Amino acid sequence: MTDLSVQTEQPPHIAFKEWAVICRALASGQQDVILRKGGIVEPDGQFRLEADDFLLMPTFLHQSAESLMPAARPLLATIEADRPPAGSVVFTHRAQITDAFVITKLADLKPLRSRHVWSDQVVEERFQRWQERLDVLVVAVRPLPHPLQLPWHESYAGCKSWVHLADAPEAGQA
Repeated sequence: MTDLSVQTEQPPHIAFKEWAVICRALASGQQDVILRKGGIVEPDGQFRLEADDFLLMPTFLHQSAESLMPAARPLLATIEADRPPAGSVVFTHRAQITDAFVITKLADLKPLRSRHVWSDQVVEERFQRWQERLDVLVVAVRPLPHPLQLPWHESYAGCKSWVHLADAPEAGQA
């Protein structure tokens, strides 16, 4: 992995797609790990680590109350307020990976239970989909000085983890 020191001079030109409710949990400190299985359009459906410093890109598909542990379900109540205007994407936080590892035994996920808000059912389903494996990213999340709004590009669509920003933010924006 590359140097994990915070890079403040140049904002990231890559974003990580995650449910908006999980982005909120990460931003509020209720979660500090990301469990990833890989997106449908990623090669072989496998997750690949493309960056260690990235913008969090909230997505609004697939999230539901049943996908969260009961204590985290109130996060969904106001999540629609985070939906960006049509034709745009809005970034409010960036994340830096402080550790990354792979879990290949379901029992090894139990120590991470208090570090995320996904329901046990979602975690188990992610672990068992395609193969018994989950990539774990431990992240430090911090707010951007100002929200960053960029135009939506079709290249951002689809079930994938990473998007390379077509309109890269300028220094001082992130």
